[in-house]
Amino acid sequence: MASYCFKRYIVGHKIKHKPKVKKGVVENLVEEEVEYSDEFVDIANKALDTSIKYKYVVFAMIFVAIAIAGTLAFMDSSKKKKINTLSQEFSKALSVYNAEVIPNSQAEGQFKSTKEKLNKAIEEFNSFIAAHPNTKLSNIMNMYIGNAYYQLNDFDNAIKSYDLFLSSNDDNNLKELISLKKAEILNDNKKNTDKAIEVYKSLKDSKNEYIASISLYKLANIFKTKKDNKSSKKFIDELNKKFPKSYYALKLNQDNKL
Repeated sequence: MASYCFKRYIVGHKIKHKPKVKKGVVENLVEEEVEYSDEFVDIANKALDTSIKYKYVVFAMIFVAIAIAGTLAFMDSSKKKKINTLSQEFSKALSVYNAEVIPNSQAEGQFKSTKEKLNKAIEEFNSFIAAHPNTKLSNIMNMYIGNAYYQLNDFDNAIKSYDLFLSSNDDNNLKELISLKKAEILNDNKKNTDKAIEVYKSLKDSKNEYIASISLYKLANIFKTKKDNKSSKKFIDELNKKFPKSYYALKLNQDNKL
C-alpha cells in the first residue's frame, strides 16, 4: 500500500488522501551548485536514502529540511541568499501547480478551471528552467511539466517532458517511477505497445518490488492481448516465481480464473 501511494503521489495522480506538505518544506529542495558543507551533504543523502527505502516522499522533504536547518548556521550570508532565492522561486512555481480550483470564484488570481491552472503552472515551470538551466531543480520541473501535460491529456508533450527528466536525473528510484508512468501512457493512451513493452522490460528486474511486479503484470497482459500466450505465460511464471504474494501476482491469477 505504501508503494502504491508513493507512486500515485509522485506521478501526479489525484488521490483521495494526498499527503500534506507543511509550508516551507518543499522550499528546501535546493541546488548542489550552492556549496553546502560536507556535513549537510552526508545528512541529506542519508535522510533521502532512508526515506526512499520506506517510499514516503514527504518524509524525504522533511528530513532534508531538518538537515538544512541544522547546517544553515555554518553557511555564509551569500550561500543563504542563494538558497532562499532558489527555494522561493521553486515554491512559487509549485504553488501554482498545487493551487485550488474554484469554478465560480470572483477573486482576483483565483483559478476557475484545472486547464487554466495547469497551463499557468507549465508557464511558471518553464520560467524557472530558463532562469536556472541545467540544475537539479530545473530537471525536477520537467517532471512536473510532464505531470501537468498528462492531466491536460497532451500525451505527446507529457512524454517529451518525462524524457527530458529521465535524460538528466540520477535518482534511479524516481527515474523508474517516471519510466513506469511513461510506459502507462505509451500503452494506454498512445496505443504504442511495442515501445511500452521495451520500457516494462527495462523495469521488470527493478529492486523495487512494486515496480518489478507491476511491470511483469503489464507485460503478461499486453502479450495476452496480442494473442501471444507463450510470452504471456513466461511473464506470469516470472511474476509468480519472484513475487508470489504480491498484489499483482494475486490479481493476475485471479484474472486468469475469471
